[in-house]
Amino acid sequence: MKYLRHSRAMALSLLVLVVLATLLVDSVVVSADENIFLRGVDRPLLNIAHAGAASIAPQNTIIAGEKALTVGADLWGIDTRLTKDGVFILMHDATLTRTTNAAEVFPDRGPWEVKDFTLKEIERLDAGGWFLRDDPFGQIAAGSVPAEDQRAYVGVKVPTLREALLFTREHNWRMDIEVKAMDYVTAAEIADKLVALIHATGMEDRVMVSSFDTKILRAVKEIDSKVPTAALVILPPLDAASFLADLGADGYEPSPIAFSSHLAQDLVAQGYGVYVWTYNDQEKLRSLAQDPGVTGIYTDFPQRLHSILVELHDGEQDR
Repeated sequence: MKYLRHSRAMALSLLVLVVLATLLVDSVVVSADENIFLRGVDRPLLNIAHAGAASIAPQNTIIAGEKALTVGADLWGIDTRLTKDGVFILMHDATLTRTTNAAEVFPDRGPWEVKDFTLKEIERLDAGGWFLRDDPFGQIAAGSVPAEDQRAYVGVKVPTLREALLFTREHNWRMDIEVKAMDYVTAAEIADKLVALIHATGMEDRVMVSSFDTKILRAVKEIDSKVPTAALVILPPLDAASFLADLGADGYEPSPIAFSSHLAQDLVAQGYGVYVWTYNDQEKLRSLAQDPGVTGIYTDFPQRLHSILVELHDGEQDR
């Protein structure tokens, strides 16, 4: 009888251990799936590809995202605007002329502002040829862009944000969506469309929304407080912590003028992410990568930053 009781007690103990272990595993999974851009979440130093690997591919295109992923970026930061018919596309400038052949395809449509073109019209444009012509970072001349890649860039299309989000999800990657200020649609409308798109593509846990337009950031949080936001600034606010708290933001994205290591460390201590932009110099990247106030670095050379992080972390830098 004693032996039977002992066996039952042992079985009960094992069952309790199994249940506890299961709960522990479940809690770890939840933590792993938590959006790393949210305030208070632990995160590694992030290598952020500015508009994709913009030094070696046409910015804000899927192929630039592919290159950034290949060279080891942890995420890409893209720029988005709405077309005339209300579709988010990847585009930095308010006009189409710098990074497409819009002036050639539509010679009578100047000044070629994004807001004046439908998605169907924008789909006719070449978003890659300009990169070959301008070689914006001198990497074609330096021999860092193979001839095969150069041929592939001709005729590349302007992607929709939906396409970019689906690409990012397919590769289990992450994205910082910089929403450009747009005077032809309200902040509430922008936020409503954007949050709906994030949910529709299943990217709630892998994106952050950033903007210089604080109205957009507020509107996003009003719709879904779980979508992380970050405030882009050129000049430092008088009280950055209060500024971010008032916005309900999760991150701070200071320009080189606004960046202060002391302030950044204080914000990180309060749980904010600090993502600095945009740096390409080798030694500056190395210095920032070792700054405890920096949680992410925007660069046009994610391949360069990746090598630095591998060196600093003995090859243990993981996505």
